[in-house]
Amino acid sequence: MAPLVTSRGPFAQHRLHRTVQLACQHAGLPHTDEPELIHVTMNALFKIPSLPVIVRIAPTATLLADTERLVQVARWLDDVDFPAVRLLPEIPQPLLIDETDHIVTFWRYLPQDDRRTPGAYELASPLRQLHALPAPEFGLPQWEPIQEMRERLADSSSLSPGDHAWLRGSVNELDEQLGELTYPLPRRDGVIHGDAYIGNLLRGPHGEPVLCDLDSLCRGPAEWDLVPELVACIRYRRPIADYDLLCQLYGADIRTWSGWTVLRRLRELKVLTAVLPVLDSSPGLAEQVHLRLYGLREGSEAPWTPFRMTNQLSSRGAIRRD
Repeated sequence: MAPLVTSRGPFAQHRLHRTVQLACQHAGLPHTDEPELIHVTMNALFKIPSLPVIVRIAPTATLLADTERLVQVARWLDDVDFPAVRLLPEIPQPLLIDETDHIVTFWRYLPQDDRRTPGAYELASPLRQLHALPAPEFGLPQWEPIQEMRERLADSSSLSPGDHAWLRGSVNELDEQLGELTYPLPRRDGVIHGDAYIGNLLRGPHGEPVLCDLDSLCRGPAEWDLVPELVACIRYRRPIADYDLLCQLYGADIRTWSGWTVLRRLRELKVLTAVLPVLDSSPGLAEQVHLRLYGLREGSEAPWTPFRMTNQLSSRGAIRRD
């Protein structure tokens, strides 16, 4: 099995541990205990052993504006009492660590029971609540998945020229197809999560479903939030009955709409391109990305291995599941 991280890239092991040490020192938190790395893909998450605290690390200072918006979104959701993860309120955030070029935020830790992991159908309630919220006064960005993928591709140096050209062409094709879609659900420019799948669903203190990973929150079509778990049923062989129940509880099934296949393709490419900036820090992740790319280029419907399994990640605590 591949190691979690290596000695190179934005999430090199020595840089991550130095970041946690400096961040905790700055925030007045204990930093003598060895922090536990519980997740790493686009961000790295550490658990402080002696405290119910998650240290979340973004890979580069260029994401400072995005992280500032994340903090603003998290505070807004707290104000409206929406079921989402909470920042530590007493610490000024985000924190830029100049020495390692990382950005840090601190979150309340939610212990998870492996015997009661959330099912896809449990996304229905928080999504219905989220989609009904009026947009905040500070404004949210528009849903722009194509621009995001193009930026990831422009910054990537880990792909072969052939893979890079194929992805670039596929993104251009999707751009044209998205422009031709007519969305059936009533709110086409409302608040959406942007990455709504059970890997971003935790249990709160009383067992209630709680959304995490709020980076993608934006204004866009509600249909997009119903796509990730459908793709998970196809690619990870998750139970389709759970997705059927999600649709029933939410009150809509996008499979009755012809445009869902375009959004499926978009989701598959988006989760792949999202991890391109950190491939150098994880051989296991890189291997799975190249396997997925090969399958997509060949038109294969073969199942995917979740990124978490390629990285030997712990399944405990407030973590994401691919």
